[in-house]
Amino acid sequence: MMLNARVRVGSILIFAVLLLTGCVTETTSSFNNKASASKAADSYVELALAYLRNREYDLALNRLEKALEISPQHLEANAILGLVYQEQGEASHAEAQYRKAIDIDPSFTRGRTYLAAFLFNQGRLDESLEESRKAAEDLKFNGRYQIFSNIGMIESQLGRQTQAIEAYEKSLLLRRDQPNCQLALSGLYLATGNLTKAARNYGLFWEAVRSGDTRHTPASLETGIQIARAAGDKDKEASLWLYLKNEFPNSAEYQRLSKGQ
Repeated sequence: MMLNARVRVGSILIFAVLLLTGCVTETTSSFNNKASASKAADSYVELALAYLRNREYDLALNRLEKALEISPQHLEANAILGLVYQEQGEASHAEAQYRKAIDIDPSFTRGRTYLAAFLFNQGRLDESLEESRKAAEDLKFNGRYQIFSNIGMIESQLGRQTQAIEAYEKSLLLRRDQPNCQLALSGLYLATGNLTKAARNYGLFWEAVRSGDTRHTPASLETGIQIARAAGDKDKEASLWLYLKNEFPNSAEYQRLSKGQ
């Protein structure tokens, strides 16, 4: 499976901002004396995330500044400040904020996943892999399966197919309903000559498409065509080829396969 060259907020990694949708609702009253400083800072961070989701960066920065005035070592506030800087194209400031959050608490796994995503965006794959592996050591992290999926993608891009397969399989062991992992594995197993496992994983991906859990892309159809061709399944190959031709005639995958016809 081809990797997207740029991992943005809301893409492969585990950004809390994904959980926020719709308009931002903010109370007009200030935090009263009954609210603890910690709760007040948390509330400002939640607002900042909502503004970040809506690309209202100035408002997000303002709320983060208020959170950090209350609690300078607030982990989420420091890390999310890095997300805002990253979205604004301020790479050096973003990295500094991610590292600051991790320096405050090295066990802050979510912040480490932010840093791993940032490093991936910068093309610093070995560093991204190192941070991802550290994050994966947190056995209690809710999104650990996704971290292993990320590791698989990085290993694959680095050309280490065996390590990529191991990471994807671990991800699926932690959570089975991951069509993209199954698609990635189908391509990797095909590349390493294991046609049986390639076909099995592609079949699982196909079932997810049929159930509406995911959709075909030119890349997924190309993988299916290659597997069908390797298996000598002419009918399956023709069916997938027709799908690709009808749905994605301008894709690079269709153009590439057309030249081989």
